[in-house]
Amino acid sequence: MTESKLRRVAIAMYLEGQSPCTIYRSLNRSKKWFFKWLKRYEEMGEAGLEDISRAPIYSPNKTPEEMERIVVNVRRTLMAHDTAETKYSPIGADSISWELTKLCLEQPLPSISTINRIIHRNGLLVTEKPPKRESIPYPAPKAAHPNAVHQLDDVGPRYIRGANGILTKFFSINLVDCYSRMAVLRPAENVRSRTLVDFLVSSVWNSVGIPKILQVDNMLAAKGSNRYPRSPGAMIRLCLLMGIEILFIPVNEPQRNGAVESFNNTFDKVFLRTQRFDNLTHLGTEALAFERHYCNIRPHTGLKVKKHGSKVPAPVHFAHAVQKLPPDFSLEDYTVGGRLKIPLSPGKISFIRLVGKRNKISLFSEQFTVPDLYRHQYVTATIHTAESVLRITHGDDVIKEESYLLMP
Repeated sequence: MTESKLRRVAIAMYLEGQSPCTIYRSLNRSKKWFFKWLKRYEEMGEAGLEDISRAPIYSPNKTPEEMERIVVNVRRTLMAHDTAETKYSPIGADSISWELTKLCLEQPLPSISTINRIIHRNGLLVTEKPPKRESIPYPAPKAAHPNAVHQLDDVGPRYIRGANGILTKFFSINLVDCYSRMAVLRPAENVRSRTLVDFLVSSVWNSVGIPKILQVDNMLAAKGSNRYPRSPGAMIRLCLLMGIEILFIPVNEPQRNGAVESFNNTFDKVFLRTQRFDNLTHLGTEALAFERHYCNIRPHTGLKVKKHGSKVPAPVHFAHAVQKLPPDFSLEDYTVGGRLKIPLSPGKISFIRLVGKRNKISLFSEQFTVPDLYRHQYVTATIHTAESVLRITHGDDVIKEESYLLMP
């Protein structure tokens, strides 16, 4: 029996002439309970036996109903993904706040936490996983401005099934600026050294700009050859020629390329898995559309505007000066017999490595010993091509230095 019905039974027994003591004892309730509800009944009648809300009649901090309605409508619009502007849009509280900012509303905008509460109240909860803490200090390069650090990666192989049922293999070469989150992507039939070089020259350095550091994983196409570890490949040589330090992240630690890995995840879930492609041409056209949306419309959580909303990558990136390739630069000047022949230039080739239990690190296919003190620590090994020297550092300390001669 519900509390409301129990109260009605007690009052009915009282109106029938039973004594209060008999009533509250038979119902297993207290004397105080009975006389409380008797008083309510005498003052308010049947309505007095119902529960009364303890919420204040007026709350000065309550979100206006109109604003809550707008937040819910924006959330549902983003979730629908049924327009060109929302096709690749995120749907979290920060994105909703950014959309509210663009509406130029006269009333104050709700905070991110308030938007999350509105989402929760309306059955549209968004949950986020807390970032993982690192136990070992990691010497990540700092990205204090656009083109300080670019991260490069590839996705694939993936396949397109055409109308004739034949599978066509493809890859996607993706690059992200760590400061602005500006992204460039191009579908490709392979991930060879020349494909990466052409991507950087034609799609990145003439549009997004030339970075100070290009960070990559240990893909063979970026390194050159494991058989000849001291003969750098075309991509390394091109970076040195442009004054770019190429940085290889630790082996089997893709999370160190966090910016481009995050983009890859969005690219996979929002782009690749949401549609079918007729052929590579169709894929290329849609990939450019996704890139434009990601860079010019889609807000990114890492680009905060005070405490409300986010910015989109392109305005952030191009608010700073961008250094591009010289107008007369051409890969044809370094092509001999159809192959790239780029000379070795002064510069840096760097590796971040976790020192193993045997105090060794691997650079390409060569191993080098590190002092015992740095076992299970991250170190940075840098080949200085002008000096033909390998320096291994831990923080600001040089812990080892030796001669290292590269093939010209």
